[in-house]
Amino acid sequence: MQVISKRPSIERCTESGWDAYDLITSLPIDDELIDSLRMFEGSFLYMKSLKRPFFKLEADLYVMKGVKGDPFFRVALHRDQEAYLDQMIDQINAANKR
Repeated sequence: MQVISKRPSIERCTESGWDAYDLITSLPIDDELIDSLRMFEGSFLYMKSLKRPFFKLEADLYVMKGVKGDPFFRVALHRDQEAYLDQMIDQINAANKR
């Protein structure tokens, strides 16, 4: 599974100094992708017992969140940090080569 594109999220948070992006995945999000996100710093929550399992990763510079089975997940990060987001995408793709 790979992140194949990013787009500005319809869920806006720019008024708070953050920008949000939806990262589109090549396959629906699965446990393997979710577990690979643990490589990033921050507080990680994965609620597997929900009908639609939900994950969230919070750190000083970013917040990632998504739902297992969806074809995308959301990343919000401090404004002007898009280069950091591109690095994160590269790391995600390197960890999920399939």
